[in-house]
Amino acid sequence: MGPVNSLSISDEELVIRLKNGEIGAGAVLYSRHKNGIYSFCLRMLTDEDAAKDASQETFLKMITKIHSIEKGIACKSWLFSVARNEVLMVIRRKNTILMEQFDDETIVFDHSTPLSISIQMETKEKIEKAIQQLKPAYREAYLLREIEGMTYNEIAQLTSTTVSAVKTKLYKSRVALNEMLKPFF
Repeated sequence: MGPVNSLSISDEELVIRLKNGEIGAGAVLYSRHKNGIYSFCLRMLTDEDAAKDASQETFLKMITKIHSIEKGIACKSWLFSVARNEVLMVIRRKNTILMEQFDDETIVFDHSTPLSISIQMETKEKIEKAIQQLKPAYREAYLLREIEGMTYNEIAQLTSTTVSAVKTKLYKSRVALNEMLKPFF
């Protein structure tokens, strides 16, 4: 087989290679999915250290439980399922969701002014606070759909619910966010 660092190799092929003991395939999968998994964990837990731990556990389980990925299951969906389980374990252990702020990451455009940067930061902070106030099941559905771009079917499979339940959660989360943010926008 060819080198594992190739961008043209599909996730499915990398999973097969990892199952056959090619650790380099795991490194490529990690590189492809680490940001999305960490971002999901961070948004669900709102605590950097807990998100890092959950993300690391997800990728450790990828290596140790790679044989449990059935043919036809997308690696990305499987990883998010593992990450979701890790997040739920953290929540259960702490019995409450941490409400710490995200570190502000300012996106600076070429024509940004201090005022526009300030407005962007305030807007981002308000939206993140509103998302954090959603109940975990609604926040999870919202993040998986709007941030991670998963389909209704993928979210339903990941959360062990129906597509109808996912659509309902998304609708209710959007209505709640709209109500929370209405005074600001």
